[in-house]
Amino acid sequence: MSTPTPTEPITEPAAGNPPAVPATPDAQPPADPAKPPEGGDGDPQLGPAGEKALAEWKRRAKDAEQLSKDQAARLKTYEDAQKSEAERQADALKAAETRAEAATRLAVSSKVEALAAGRFQDPQDAVDALSGGSYVSEDGAVDAAAITTALDDLLTRKPHWAAGEPGPRTPRPDPAQGARPGAPPNLNQRIAEAEQAGNTKLALALKTQQLREIKQPGK
Repeated sequence: MSTPTPTEPITEPAAGNPPAVPATPDAQPPADPAKPPEGGDGDPQLGPAGEKALAEWKRRAKDAEQLSKDQAARLKTYEDAQKSEAERQADALKAAETRAEAATRLAVSSKVEALAAGRFQDPQDAVDALSGGSYVSEDGAVDAAAITTALDDLLTRKPHWAAGEPGPRTPRPDPAQGARPGAPPNLNQRIAEAEQAGNTKLALALKTQQLREIKQPGK
């Protein structure tokens, strides 16, 4: 019968203190996984081939980022160019519309003046009076019928603008009193010729001379 080997008494740890761990001569503190081991610049787990692949990947990522920036810059330049072209087209369209409006106004004024000739003492009065109206049909042509109606209404409101009214009428030349071949034209003919030529000053002077001769028949 063997004698039992005496053992060390088991003691309970004091409250608040962790149980003591027997020290071993080869024990090392645990390594911090977040801290790279000393003596190396990279990850020792990658090895030389892994380090080379990682460097290549970083280079390609940098090149891709620069390419993306370049493409974004080119896109912005293209958009700016398109915007400038659109603005130039808008300016050209506005200029064309302005020229078209000016041409339309000129065409209307010319038509008013032509239709007012012979009906108004001064056709320009009719042009000025109708300048604010719209006398263009839907197809873009000058509406002569509308202009004629407007001229009729204008003469109704301003009868003194009518040709030959008011004031003394210009006596028409009497063919029976015409100058004989080789003879100088008489006053009536000269007055008529001056009026046809639009020389109102000469026509007025000749009429004044004619009145003087009428008052002095013996002269």
